[in-house]
Amino acid sequence: MKKIRKIYIVLWIMISSFITPCMALTKSELTILNLTPLGTIDKPDDYTSVQGGTTTDKYIITLFINQNEDSDGKCAIMALNKKNYKKVRLEKNPIKEYNFGHANDATYNSLTNELVILSGKKLNFLDATDDKFTLTRTVDLEMYYHAVGYDEENDQYVLARGIDGGTFFEIRNNEFQITKTFILKTNLTKQSLTVYKGNIYYVCYEAGRINQYQSVYDGLLKRKENLIYVYNLDGEKQTIYYIPYSYKEVIFGEIENISFNQGKMLIQFNHANKAGYFTAEYPKEVTTKVKVKIGEEDNTEYTLYQEEKEVLKTKSKNKELEFNLRYTEEGTYQYTMEQKIMNSSKEGQTKEVFSEEEIDKIKRPLEVTVYYDPVVNRLKTTTNSKDLQWNQEYFFSKTELKKLQESSKEELPDTGIS
Repeated sequence: MKKIRKIYIVLWIMISSFITPCMALTKSELTILNLTPLGTIDKPDDYTSVQGGTTTDKYIITLFINQNEDSDGKCAIMALNKKNYKKVRLEKNPIKEYNFGHANDATYNSLTNELVILSGKKLNFLDATDDKFTLTRTVDLEMYYHAVGYDEENDQYVLARGIDGGTFFEIRNNEFQITKTFILKTNLTKQSLTVYKGNIYYVCYEAGRINQYQSVYDGLLKRKENLIYVYNLDGEKQTIYYIPYSYKEVIFGEIENISFNQGKMLIQFNHANKAGYFTAEYPKEVTTKVKVKIGEEDNTEYTLYQEEKEVLKTKSKNKELEFNLRYTEEGTYQYTMEQKIMNSSKEGQTKEVFSEEEIDKIKRPLEVTVYYDPVVNRLKTTTNSKDLQWNQEYFFSKTELKKLQESSKEELPDTGIS
């Protein structure tokens, strides 16, 4: 009996480590995501609604479904130009049709250059090397899934299927073997997902009523509002975005897909009987506080230059330089920080002790990278300021400084810093 009990305990530990549960939703977790319209596209003839989409290396992909009574289960692919959102002709027509039925989601495998369309119990792989999108293979799945995403950093897939009270996520390797699972508790209508830089972006819609896709309506969200759950690949919550019914007099409709175009969120909706395309608004300004360690307190002045133009001057405090830099655009900004050593005289005045040529030898390159982080939906910065420590060997004694002044031929001491 003890042996059987021990086996049960071991099995429970194994199952607990394999399935990571995610906690239920609360109102305080939601972060409002304001959206900017990019444009709308008319649905193809005989097609009733948007059902998902993704972004490839060349196109923005939108999937439509034909739900007419006489439909033979066709799915339409429409491709848009990534820069101007205009239709791209696929072979001879603006759309390509397939017998995929209700194809609810798609993803793009950048390593194999394949468009992958999920249709219930099948993954359909299309060759994305040209505009033909030829079906090359299918992978059969054991159950019905409604969402798929590809993680190019780890060459693996994320699949999602509905369960009672939530969504069951499976992470599968490139041979479609399950390597990890976790559960997300949600009572919303489940839509699609994408994987971007180590995070899963999962979109859901509030129908505002009980139906075949939503067994519970708890009133937490209003009817026709949307959420984007952001979780990492270990099933840990990063944030949850809330999209209200309307913003700036624009009504969004039913969310169908999120992907990324040039690093920015691209969100597709069933929008007023059209396909609607939106991007997330974010603060276009960020201020970064730069800190640089120095060897010891001194009477040294530091000047920051950008392309030989002076940006600021500062002195150290508590063996540290500290100043703020403000940015409104993404990019990499390069500066030069110059240290000008001064020698205190008996009268308390200061004077330069190095020639301009010698001062050039004690400069440091400062680099600041400004980038958009979709998890927090704002600009962020990174710098190499931690690598800019000034060695205290640069702070010479009065005797050494006098020798430097007396002999211009004498070389500066080797500090080990280039």
